Amino acid sequence: MMVKKHIIGSLIIFLLLCADAVQAQTPDDSPAAREAAIARLKKVTTYKPCEDASAMTRAFGTTCNSREFAAPPILAAPKIQWEINPGWWSVWTPFVTANYVLTGSCNNETNAGLSIIDKKTGKIVWRISDICAVGNRRGSMGAIQFFELPSGEVLMLFNREDGGAADYYVISLKTGTIVRSLTTAKPGAPLRNYGTVFTAVTQSTKNGYSILSGLNTNLDKVLWENTSFRLAMPDKLDPHYQPTFSAGAAEDDLLFLSARSKDQTDPPTRQLHAIDLKTGKTLWRHTDQPVTEKTGKTAYKSDDGIPMIIDHKVIIKVQGLNGPVSPGNNPYGEGLRAIDKITGKILWTTKAHPKQQILNRAGAGSIIVTEVQTGKEKEIWGYHTKDGKLVWRRKISNNAALLCASGGAFYVGERIVDENNKWKDTQLQGFDGETGTLLWTTSLPERFFQYDVNAPWNIESPKGGYPVWTIAHDGAIYGVTLKGAYKLK
Repeated sequence: MMVKKHIIGSLIIFLLLCADAVQAQTPDDSPAAREAAIARLKKVTTYKPCEDASAMTRAFGTTCNSREFAAPPILAAPKIQWEINPGWWSVWTPFVTANYVLTGSCNNETNAGLSIIDKKTGKIVWRISDICAVGNRRGSMGAIQFFELPSGEVLMLFNREDGGAADYYVISLKTGTIVRSLTTAKPGAPLRNYGTVFTAVTQSTKNGYSILSGLNTNLDKVLWENTSFRLAMPDKLDPHYQPTFSAGAAEDDLLFLSARSKDQTDPPTRQLHAIDLKTGKTLWRHTDQPVTEKTGKTAYKSDDGIPMIIDHKVIIKVQGLNGPVSPGNNPYGEGLRAIDKITGKILWTTKAHPKQQILNRAGAGSIIVTEVQTGKEKEIWGYHTKDGKLVWRRKISNNAALLCASGGAFYVGERIVDENNKWKDTQLQGFDGETGTLLWTTSLPERFFQYDVNAPWNIESPKGGYPVWTIAHDGAIYGVTLKGAYKLK
């Protein structure tokens, strides 16, 4: 009798969860619905999804890390404006300023170095080639980062291939030259930029903690240090291990990142921290992680992962909402959780649906666009930031992936393969975030998306890296291929 009641109870829960999904609308792709969505989105001439004062582009949109760019929505299929082919072999992620696109390569014999390209014409205005002649960089792909400086100049962080110290070149956009080099107070530490504050992560093995430091824009002064984090753990010691720190999201002088704190009980998982960018002090931590797995007396909790800020709320993914599983099983029961930026209070948590996995997410206005896997099918779901309710859902191909957004619209890419399963081109589609309505579809050459189209944009991807195209403030797409650069609009 008890078994029967348990089965009935489980069935009721299943039906309630399914009912929530059924209530979500199927987007209307009729011409009338499309015209209505475009008419509404046309009113978005400038767009500010985040309190980020950046004048130049960021790889993932803004400091909010929501994959939504401060740009108008793309309302029609973009067309090629220009394409150049200087003969590069592999290229650096493009960085867009008011007038220029910065990219290049050291992995070729001619035209090597940093190219500063005119945005309007596609012509190379300046080239800085001598940076390839030092540090054993000649012939290498190289790892670079670009950062906007308050002076209007560009900081280029360029690692050397011979084990020497990285170079921090400051580039003038008036002369196209390197005007000075910076010396950092935290040599070798990974850098992230949140406006007037850079952050660096180091470890003190002697003292038994990791350090999150705030640096000034000249990188030579430590503004603050927060030493409340654990040391890194070798992967082999625990299969649940994640890096000590996640990537961060910032708004209103508040930095949000997930990290393992010294005072957590074992086994520790990363908890979301709110840190004051002016002082470095931890303001609050999220400590209400569900248990995902139990092994004897050991209980593993959900990792808060990489946060993003959408509609001024901090959004994370949580697991284990349907209860813990035994080792080796997939901890279904994934959901999204919104947290108040100031207080750390949980605002809402979405319902976990049976066998649903959250693969990716991005902001589109007041909608959290979520790529999910439900069994063998892949779908895009739209959740409202106000209450976490599921607004709409639509199926997509298993070869498709959520990319990014701008102006309240979002974009999905799909690899189109031939009869031999070889990637021949890419289908790019634009959708309205509010309704999920399809706005346009176009086909682009596969060279425009030569790198893995799924990994860089995917906030859940373990592969990391940076996207090979970006959306500028005017709504134009600037990207790089294995041999050159292009503009779409």
